[in-house]
Amino acid sequence: MSQVLIDAVYYLLERDAAFMALLGLNPAAPPEVKAGKLVKGLEPDIVISDKTVPQVQIYTMPGRYGRNHLVYEGKYCLDVYAKRSNDARGIAQRAFELFHDKYLVFQGFQSFRCHLAYDTDFATGIKELKGFKAIYDVDYVRK
Repeated sequence: MSQVLIDAVYYLLERDAAFMALLGLNPAAPPEVKAGKLVKGLEPDIVISDKTVPQVQIYTMPGRYGRNHLVYEGKYCLDVYAKRSNDARGIAQRAFELFHDKYLVFQGFQSFRCHLAYDTDFATGIKELKGFKAIYDVDYVRK
């Protein structure tokens, strides 16, 4: 299932002190505090507003099996929300440094190299709230 991929991305982000500092947290923050800033999935438990950002949502996108029927050609996405576009880009840049051309390893899960496939800013429709999207390609053996 793709949940192990989301868990691997979450694990690597929450362990990085520089990334967590950009969210206004540290790696030792309580799990319930982290969950408000680093969200697994598309629907956070709190309303996104200028008072609850920065926030990062981690979710998968449709992938496929290629020539090798054992390897899943997956995608995961990071949606970053912040008060300013530069802040959102800075958070996405730190994630890029952690993931691009690297392997994801987490509790028995190991991917092939991740690659940034696409990134762009986007309109949120919420006053004083900016968004930035980064989509990564990642191949892994799906169990």
